[in-house]
Amino acid sequence: MFYSKFYNTVKRENKTEKIKFERAYLRQNKHTVEVSFELRGTKSEQKFLQLGPQLETTFSGDLMERQILDGYIIYTIAFQKYLGRISVDRVEMTPKGLRLMETVYWDFRKEPHLLISGGTGGGKSVLLFILILALAKFSNLYICDPKRADLANLERYDVFQGQVYFEVPDIVNCVINAWKIMNQRYDYMRQSPQNKMGLDYSDYGMKPTFIIIDEVGAMTSELEGMRGSRIAAEYFNALQQIAQKGRQAGIFLILSLQKAGVDAVPSNIRDQLMKRITVGVLSGTGYTIAFGEEASQKEFKTIKEIDGHVVRGRGYTGNFGEIIEEFYSPYVPFDQGFDFFEEYAKLPKLELADYDRIVQPEVKKKSKPSEVSDDQTYSREKLAKALGTSPTVVQRATQLLADSGIYFDKDIKGRYSYGDQDKDFLASILAYKRDERVTLSKAIEQFVQLDEDDK
Repeated sequence: MFYSKFYNTVKRENKTEKIKFERAYLRQNKHTVEVSFELRGTKSEQKFLQLGPQLETTFSGDLMERQILDGYIIYTIAFQKYLGRISVDRVEMTPKGLRLMETVYWDFRKEPHLLISGGTGGGKSVLLFILILALAKFSNLYICDPKRADLANLERYDVFQGQVYFEVPDIVNCVINAWKIMNQRYDYMRQSPQNKMGLDYSDYGMKPTFIIIDEVGAMTSELEGMRGSRIAAEYFNALQQIAQKGRQAGIFLILSLQKAGVDAVPSNIRDQLMKRITVGVLSGTGYTIAFGEEASQKEFKTIKEIDGHVVRGRGYTGNFGEIIEEFYSPYVPFDQGFDFFEEYAKLPKLELADYDRIVQPEVKKKSKPSEVSDDQTYSREKLAKALGTSPTVVQRATQLLADSGIYFDKDIKGRYSYGDQDKDFLASILAYKRDERVTLSKAIEQFVQLDEDDK
């Protein structure tokens, strides 16, 4: 208190000074210590509000909570956080959420979407395997691995059949289909007789659905060369829609990356990922991107050994913008023969409900041959009719997209000729325009310039 100058001086009648310390209280429990400072509007008050990192160093602990109560700011520091580490078999769903440590839970209904950051060898892949093993027991999973590495191997197991993707077009379709499923779920809930304000997917008996993209930065890099293209625009738009609206419908994202760079995940998506976990050691910038401004109030430590044993899977966790705490990934007993692939092989495949299936449009058979081939093409008028809009709107959309660098084919007479993929793309734009009640130009801007702020 003295060396930090947490005191005031008062002059006595004999002109000597009297030191009057600020009020501070210390209460130690078995695994925590509480340090409280009185807030009285003195010159020390601003320092009291920013003591978290210093107290962590002083007590060699981890800041668990910072709250202002009854005129005091109270810091709770935990000791030996690693004692709260659990084994992989205890990672399960509880009323508090998915248990990850004795005191750490992921309540995805309140903290939608998860961002995992970690360098090579930090334990990120093992943590993903742990999450997949736990979530597959009660939820629908769609697993994407653009690097064709660890997660791509899961396609061989029945429980994940048809739900593992590693080709870029397939990953894009997976994300777009998840967006469509989200909308189908909202339609189902809206039409349900029990529909009322405040309910979410779980109140309608729906299973949660998770879209897992490992090394999402690699996916962004793959699409970098397609910037402005339809496939990139649709992917980022669908990802953003899920990030913003997926919670109530039970559609959640789990994105992992080696480095939480500003270009890996566009900010309008990244800021919607409420739960954050880092494993291994990150740079100062990496922690700031992972946790936001709250990272400036944290003393990030590097611990390589505990009691002579090498530490793996250690990092930090927190909800975006909230207190960050030390984290230890669940312990996996590889030395005792534990094998993730053997455990995956034991899992039963969950049946999809009707609202979780992508409904393909029914093609009616005609008594006479169709005027078009299987690879159907549309004139401007026919496309407008298929989309339920006017030819003028199609022409305007075509012009706006051309201004953005997206062009459509033309026939030998120089007239625009649209294919089925073009029709689906324009249908997505018009659906966004209708749902969000924006102009056509704004809807197109949303699709083709989704990551403009992150260039």
